[in-house]
Amino acid sequence: MITALTKQDPDLYEKIIVGGTRKLVNPQGPLAISLEGINAAQIAVPSPPALASAARADEAVELYWQALLRDVSFAKFQDNTDDPKVLAAVADLNRLSAFYGPKINNRVTPQTLFRGSVSYVDPSDRSGRTAKHVTPPGILNGPYISQFLLRNIPWGTQYILAVIRTALPGNDFLTDFNEWLTVQNGGNSGRAINYDPTRRYVSTVRDLGEFAHIGGALYYGASLLLSSPVSLSDPLINGGIGAPLNPGNPYVNSRTQVGSNATFAVGHLQALLNLGTSRAIRASYWQKYYVHRILRPEAYGGLIYNNIVNRTQYPINSEILNSQALARTYSTFGTYLLPQAYPEAAPLHSSYTGGAAAIAGVNVTLLKAFFDENHVIPNPVVPDPNDPTKLIPYNGELLTVGGELNKLATNYAIGRGHGGIHWRTDGAAGLALGEEVAISLLRDERLGYNEEFRGFTFTKFDGTRITV
Repeated sequence: MITALTKQDPDLYEKIIVGGTRKLVNPQGPLAISLEGINAAQIAVPSPPALASAARADEAVELYWQALLRDVSFAKFQDNTDDPKVLAAVADLNRLSAFYGPKINNRVTPQTLFRGSVSYVDPSDRSGRTAKHVTPPGILNGPYISQFLLRNIPWGTQYILAVIRTALPGNDFLTDFNEWLTVQNGGNSGRAINYDPTRRYVSTVRDLGEFAHIGGALYYGASLLLSSPVSLSDPLINGGIGAPLNPGNPYVNSRTQVGSNATFAVGHLQALLNLGTSRAIRASYWQKYYVHRILRPEAYGGLIYNNIVNRTQYPINSEILNSQALARTYSTFGTYLLPQAYPEAAPLHSSYTGGAAAIAGVNVTLLKAFFDENHVIPNPVVPDPNDPTKLIPYNGELLTVGGELNKLATNYAIGRGHGGIHWRTDGAAGLALGEEVAISLLRDERLGYNEEFRGFTFTKFDGTRITV
């Protein structure tokens, strides 16, 4: 594989030795030249944590807790929680020396637990070895799950339902060493997920992990929700958000014209969403195959297992070995391996940067460029904690379009961690990478407009305002 990646001869990729029946995912994709937007090799991302570092171990502590809390309702992820597992996870993470997840007053709290973050190259470090970790605006506000994942999506005369197919409790995989080794060698576990016959709203850690496993309408759906009017007859379930277009849109104040699929309307945006998805994957996979080649969390769990059970000497930092997360995993699952929510575990390419996160970053940035991110979400909702097949009104702090789009992006990125297949930094760096791809596409797009236009103005994940 290294020979093929180095020489980039298409014939050499066909000579890569693979195990089992599973194939590598698109290793030549990053070599395609993009004629609009930035090219894959032009984007810098921070160096990920080293294998032996405390930062890598601390991300593993979080992942083991994500596995332990898979069946806990997000209604328990608030600072007045009485859930003992949530409180134990918070206490364990606060003992760590290099955990960079969201905090309040430099402390992890139930409200910040498992919420998303974004990592940029540190502008003060030209080597790129250090990162600037940020919590995007809106991430810590209100419910854990974005409003864009809880509303039926109006699509013309149809609706895309927000209730999803969810996995039943106990669907945890790769906890047996032989099953783990079979999957590492390219085989299949031979097991499948048992699904709940009743569909419900995303309301637990496992639910979000399963949603991130397969996906849904997501960002295209968000464009439909934003552009559809609020329903007066059924505002909690079937109504759109009715968000105004970005104030910088040249047609907002026109007396004689409106935009269309050609420019500055939802159809134009939706074309860019699809283009951005492809270009973000080129950029993410460049890092996966040609720069970093970082091991997946499940493989790291194998190193932990072998150190403890087989007395190997892999360079694993003691913060994961001495954590409550690892001890409770053994007492709960009877293993030191990282329990996976998916029977196939991770896709067959390396972990950093997260491809799904890059897609989230590019799409959410484009959505913020086209809509007014300061618009307040009307009629916000949460799943009923007593019956997650129903929604109830949310009556807390105001939620904005920009904040809930940021939450949508980070929900999806961290949801891959809920499944066990990505590190926090995979998603955090992938989001920033996707944002940069979106900015480059917008910069090239505006070169061709005839309209009098001063640029796309929006807020980046780090809270800074930018005009493209």
